Amino acid sequence: MNKILGYIFLVILAGVFVMTGFNKISGADLMIQTFESFSYPTWTMYLLGAAELLSAVGLLIPRTRILASGILTFILIGAVGSHLIYVQYAAVPFPAVLLVANIIVLVVGMRRLEAEEEGQMDAIQA
Repeated sequence: MNKILGYIFLVILAGVFVMTGFNKISGADLMIQTFESFSYPTWTMYLLGAAELLSAVGLLIPRTRILASGILTFILIGAVGSHLIYVQYAAVPFPAVLLVANIIVLVVGMRRLEAEEEGQMDAIQA
């Protein structure tokens, strides 16, 4: 049951990043306005959108989940920081919740990796 809930959580999280990444890559007006309000070059919007789309796929693949989650965590730290610096407080909760969700995915993935390595070390020593 926990595995099923975990996969549902990952699919929903990946879906959110597909939507936000697609909005950036397609040049949605809201995204252009947001990046212009931050005085960021437009190309960064496309770069971050591509990274979000690739990482969304990476979240669904066990071998790339930790890397994808790490990339998304750094993107979200930047998003939260940008909204705080440019006094857009109403926009902070959405990336903040996604940041917490990604940190959870990252921690769970690291713990599983650590448990697998300990199991391999026990098998080698035996």
